Amino acid sequence: MHTLLNKPTLIGLSSILIWASLVAVVKLISEALSPISAIALIYSFSAVSILALNGWPKIQSMPKAYVWGCGLLFILYEILFLSSVALSHNHEQVLIIAMINYLWPPLTIIFSIFAQQLHYRYSVIIGFVLSILGLMLVVNPNIFDLQHFGKVLQQNPLAYSLAFIGALLWPCYSVLTKKYAQGHNAVPLFFTITAIALWMIHFILHEPFIFPTLKLWGMIVIAGSLVGIAYSNWNQSLQFGNMKLLILATYFIPILSSDMSMLLLDVSPELSFWMGTILVSIGALICWKSTSENI
Repeated sequence: MHTLLNKPTLIGLSSILIWASLVAVVKLISEALSPISAIALIYSFSAVSILALNGWPKIQSMPKAYVWGCGLLFILYEILFLSSVALSHNHEQVLIIAMINYLWPPLTIIFSIFAQQLHYRYSVIIGFVLSILGLMLVVNPNIFDLQHFGKVLQQNPLAYSLAFIGALLWPCYSVLTKKYAQGHNAVPLFFTITAIALWMIHFILHEPFIFPTLKLWGMIVIAGSLVGIAYSNWNQSLQFGNMKLLILATYFIPILSSDMSMLLLDVSPELSFWMGTILVSIGALICWKSTSENI
C-alpha cells in the first residue's frame, strides 16, 4: 500500500483534483470580469507560482523542436480551452465544453498509436467510439436526432469550436513532448508566454478591464497559484509516483470535473449528461487497457 500511494502519487492525485475544478473556477471568475482579462489574471499568477517552484528553465540546452513546436501547442491549447469556458453563455454550456475538452485522453491514445508510441489491440476502436457517443449524449440526450444536435452546437459555435480544437491540440502536445523533450521541462517558459499572450489578446480586442473586488482577487490568486503548483507537482509525480495509477486517474477527470462544476456552479444536469460523462470515461479506460507502451 505504501508504494501504491506514496507521497509523489498523492501529490499527483491532488493535481488532478485541481484540474477538475479549474473549469468551474474559471467560469465563476470570468462572469465577474471581462473574459480574456480574467484568464490572463489567473495565468499570470500561475506563471509566478510555477517559476517560484521551478525557476527559469535552461532553454539553450533544450531541443528546438520541443521549445518551439511543443511550446506553441501548449500555449494555443491553454488559450483556446480557457477562452471557450469564459465565452460560454451559461453554466450548462460550461459542462458541454468540459466534456468536449475531456476527449483528450482517448485522442491522446489514438494519436500515440499513429505516432507508433503504443502497441494496440482493436478493442481500442470500441473505446474511442464509446467516448464519442458519450460526448454526443452530453450535448443531446437523443443522440440519433442529428438536427437537434446541430441546433445545440449552433447556440455557441465559437466556444464549442475552440474547445474541440483544444481537445485536438493537447494530444499533439503530449505525443510530441514524449518524442522531443528528452527529459527537459520548459513548462515555466510556456506558462509565462501564455500569460503574456493572453494580455496581448486582451489589449488587441480593446476589452474593458474590470478591477476585481477583494474577494475576486483572493479567488484569482488562489486559483492561479494552485494551477501552477498542479503543473509543477505533476512532473515530479510522473517521475517518482505510481505512473500507472496516475494515468488511470486522469481518465476519471470528466466525472470529477462534472461533480466539481455541479457543486461550484449550482447546476443539476439531466441523467443523460451523467450517462454520457461515464461513457467518455469508460471509453478512455478501454482505450487505455487496449494499449501498451512501444519500447
